[in-house]
Amino acid sequence: MNNYLKNKTLVNRLCSIGGMTLALGAAFVAFSLPNSAQGQEAQRVLEEIIVTAAYREQGLQDVPVSISAVTGDVLSETALQKAEDIQFLIPNFTLTETGIGTNAFIRGIGSGINQAFEQSVGTYIDGVHYGRAQQWRSPFLDLERVEVLRGPQSILFGKNSVAGAVNITTAKPTDELEGRILVSNEFEFDETIIEGMISGPFSDTVRGRLAVRSRELDGHMTNATLGTDEPNREDWTVRGTFEFDLSDNLLATFKAEVSEFDVTGRNIEIINEQPSIHPAFTGLFYNQILQIFGGDPSTGNVVQDEVRSSNGDFSNNESTNFVLTLDWAIGEHDLKSITAFSSFEYDEFCDCDFTGTELFGAALQEFYDQFSQEFRLSSPLGGSVDYIAGLYYQTSDHDYADQIIFSDTSAIVPIGNALNPGPPAAGDQISGTMADRIATVDADVLSAFAQFNFHVSDTFTIQAGGRITQDDRDGFRTLTIVKDDGSPLPAAQFFAPLVWAGLLDITSTNLSDPAYVPFGGAVIVDLLGALPVEDSRDTTKFSPEVKFVWDASENSLLYLSWSEGFKSGSFDFRANNKGIAPDMLSSFEFDDEEATNIELGGKFVLAGGAFELNAAAFFTEFDNLQISIFDGGLGFNVGNAASAEINGLELDFRWAATDNLTIRGGLAFTDFEFTDFENGQCYFGKAPDSDLNGDGTLTHCSYTGNSNQMVSDMQGNLTFDYRRPVFNGLELSAVLDVFFTSEYDASATYDPGLVQDDYSLVNIRLALGSATGKWQVALLAKNITDEIVLSFGGDTPLSGSSFLSKSNYAFYGAGRTLTAQAIFRF
Repeated sequence: MNNYLKNKTLVNRLCSIGGMTLALGAAFVAFSLPNSAQGQEAQRVLEEIIVTAAYREQGLQDVPVSISAVTGDVLSETALQKAEDIQFLIPNFTLTETGIGTNAFIRGIGSGINQAFEQSVGTYIDGVHYGRAQQWRSPFLDLERVEVLRGPQSILFGKNSVAGAVNITTAKPTDELEGRILVSNEFEFDETIIEGMISGPFSDTVRGRLAVRSRELDGHMTNATLGTDEPNREDWTVRGTFEFDLSDNLLATFKAEVSEFDVTGRNIEIINEQPSIHPAFTGLFYNQILQIFGGDPSTGNVVQDEVRSSNGDFSNNESTNFVLTLDWAIGEHDLKSITAFSSFEYDEFCDCDFTGTELFGAALQEFYDQFSQEFRLSSPLGGSVDYIAGLYYQTSDHDYADQIIFSDTSAIVPIGNALNPGPPAAGDQISGTMADRIATVDADVLSAFAQFNFHVSDTFTIQAGGRITQDDRDGFRTLTIVKDDGSPLPAAQFFAPLVWAGLLDITSTNLSDPAYVPFGGAVIVDLLGALPVEDSRDTTKFSPEVKFVWDASENSLLYLSWSEGFKSGSFDFRANNKGIAPDMLSSFEFDDEEATNIELGGKFVLAGGAFELNAAAFFTEFDNLQISIFDGGLGFNVGNAASAEINGLELDFRWAATDNLTIRGGLAFTDFEFTDFENGQCYFGKAPDSDLNGDGTLTHCSYTGNSNQMVSDMQGNLTFDYRRPVFNGLELSAVLDVFFTSEYDASATYDPGLVQDDYSLVNIRLALGSATGKWQVALLAKNITDEIVLSFGGDTPLSGSSFLSKSNYAFYGAGRTLTAQAIFRF
């Protein structure tokens, strides 16, 4: 679609969205006017939002950074159930679940699919870093607020916040006894949520808070192979927080949290099939080829209709966190100590051919233990100079394993025998075998940071500082072909490692055995790389930031900032071969990702405090972007794309439009361009156009000049929040949320069949409750226009690489839902 037609389509869509939104918004405004007229003499003022983005409690309008904050009340009243939902309230922030991970993006930058990646978007809960992608799937529970800070946040938040940071604050114990119970039920997909909280004092010096949550969901898709609803989800979380006044100057806070979240099935469908060009299967679609070899009839469903085919998936996750925080008042200074231990593990099985035909499965296990200690010293405010300085130490043990499994009932067995009858027959050789991979990374991080505010005058401040970080890590990876029960290969399947290598480009330790030399084992090892592989890396980086802040008036703040940040390099967990590198050791390590950001922003309070407007324009230059590229078979190779440039504009506002109506919203324009990206993976059917090693052979696709996956040129949201007294001692509330986005590429390979067109999501919540807030009943209609949104996709494994047949897998979200909710407080 040419740019004119694309822009015309977007304009028409936005006009439609805008018309519907303005009509509904006008109805909200009109409905509120009679009551607002009663209070014309009183000046409307927005309630201040307090954030901790700068390690101190400050008003949102006083923090010189592009930041959006969502309070706990807003979270509960917009029915957000998981972290993935927060993106619909905050433009330029995207979170999506993939086949084997979770991707978070801010301003178009995020980490790809590889369990070895640190996250480009740093996640911090009560000051503690949570760095594994899978931890995003933990449920939200009893939160005070969520802050999303855009752009590198390296000084105060650390090295792995190169794209931005999500700063989450949980609710704290209260001085008085209070409690809350929430019960909700969604009717279409049978989702039940029960939450409970109780908080209060044990004595004059001890307070506690206990929060619990349970969630069950049947799922919005039907698995036609198994006759089940998917993805089925069961979550539970228990969190206890205790505060101890150890003295007049010392407060201790201890938090313990345990959670499990288990998912059965996925929200994947197969689409875009085209006839094979393989000589043995010419003219047949991929699903037809599979059914010839005994594939389940459900495999023939290859259209988007919320019906999928699969032999079953699951993901069982456990998380444990302990945090001890000490707050000392030392004279006029404040010293904070945060000691934390977190443990996260999961056990997954992925039917990773994504079809109802039994081809292969992938079992995955990850174990991550982290201990961290941070000290922060904050000087008093009010002088010509104030500062925050600190030390941070973190050590972690990260173990990963996966098994790619071809069972003895896999359709690959007869297919392999038909295509390579031998002797030995290829299918018989790999029947009942698996590629058993183990990878580990042990890391130690030590950093020191400081940020100074030099108040040159009453209205002008220079903020300067930096963070120096030493990152040491040791990595190891190996892969061996064994029987699917873990035992060694029998003599009858001696050639299995050669078949795995020949058909799927998977190298293994088996091939280093001298017995394979007469059969080309040494040649294959030279071509694909030798295992095991291990290495160490030791890096030291300095991340500076300078910011000029001008309080132009009592109600306006302007700032200009320059900052640098980085994300740690590490070792590749999931490659099946050495890719384009000269040897396995060279391919095993990937480099640090680096960013330089310039930002100009302003924060304004207008209409006597009734209107707040924030704006930020930014330019970011990224070097050595870390990428994970599907190899077209069964693996991913990690490397560094050379560079990218991003510039954009972000706006957000809040407006107390009447005594009863608050309107808030945001808008983001993003221009992302890879300035040098020559090692991209081609989608099936796209001819390579990049010669990386200069040997005259085109092996990859150049994506220089392209935008990034999941990046929309424009995103925005608009919320109308209306409340008014009705009857005797009751309050009526209505919240209308609209999120809209322009089109984006849902695949990392820019497959034109996996482009999500511009769309909008509209949610409405109607509630009636006591004016004192003691109880409330509500009805929530989410996605009322029934949009089916494509969030991620790629080439269906094996379809193109083995059968030369075009096929895509695609993740789709749920359509319209209707939920009843009741909240009781005491």
